[in-house]
Amino acid sequence: MGKTEWRDALVPVLRRMRAAAQAPEISNVIIDFSNVTQLHPCGTLLFLAEIERLLETPGCGPKFTGTYPQDEVVEQLFQHVGLLSKLGLPSRIPQIDAQNVVPWLYVSGHEGDLRAIPDSLPRILTDSSNQELRLALLSGMAEAVANSSEHAYIKDREGASKGYPATKKKWWLFARQVDEDIAVVICDLGAGIPGTLESNWKEEVRSYLKTRSGLKREHHKMIELAFTVGKTRTNEKHRGKGLKDILKVVRDHKVGSLGIYSNKGVFSLDNAAGREVSFDEKLSIVGTVIQWSIPIEAFGLVSEQA
Repeated sequence: MGKTEWRDALVPVLRRMRAAAQAPEISNVIIDFSNVTQLHPCGTLLFLAEIERLLETPGCGPKFTGTYPQDEVVEQLFQHVGLLSKLGLPSRIPQIDAQNVVPWLYVSGHEGDLRAIPDSLPRILTDSSNQELRLALLSGMAEAVANSSEHAYIKDREGASKGYPATKKKWWLFARQVDEDIAVVICDLGAGIPGTLESNWKEEVRSYLKTRSGLKREHHKMIELAFTVGKTRTNEKHRGKGLKDILKVVRDHKVGSLGIYSNKGVFSLDNAAGREVSFDEKLSIVGTVIQWSIPIEAFGLVSEQA
């Protein structure tokens, strides 16, 4: 989600959008993009997910319109992902050509449906001879997508008002291959890892807290615990390993980075900076965003070390 100050600027906007969508006395909501000059992949994907969910909610969509960004690159990205047209703004740029916009793949889907993804992914993710890293990345993506139907949406979102339509079982994804790096970001708008962990893994959570007297149910601690559980809500043996596979590759082979943001919780492992941190922010994103970044050269280095 980038820096704390960026998060603290975005989350209140999302709250105001949700509140306006639910308020019967508000008939028109204008989202002003004129001063937007920077876009972080995690925050941008979370915003796109929130606005698309609101636009698809009966009675809410017609309320929302927007203004064009003054920054051309920002406008190109919003046009590239279809946001402007969804807000009733006709495309003004004949050709998307910004180097930091063109490489981004943007897809979304419902429940565990991955059919929209493989043909569009960077080829190194699907054709690489490094089986360990390739399978870890793909299984992590599949797990995050499947999570949106199995875990993330079995409880109401934090702050959802009574009688408000339930969040659809949907996920959103950014992926790109640029220069020397592969980046993948996945988002869902469910109850979040902290909100569902105790429902899905009661015994594991109870045991974890029992051995750590006085430990609070901090969101980042629940994210860390999610790495250790060994089964899914479906009890399928081959499931539930995706995020652990990703963490193992990133941590054990010291390549790339992994960031998990769920409600207030943050877990971040950045090998380039030599830093692993886990903490709670003050504001909840009311959902989950997972980001991986892997240097392309690592697709060969990991095989040599394995």
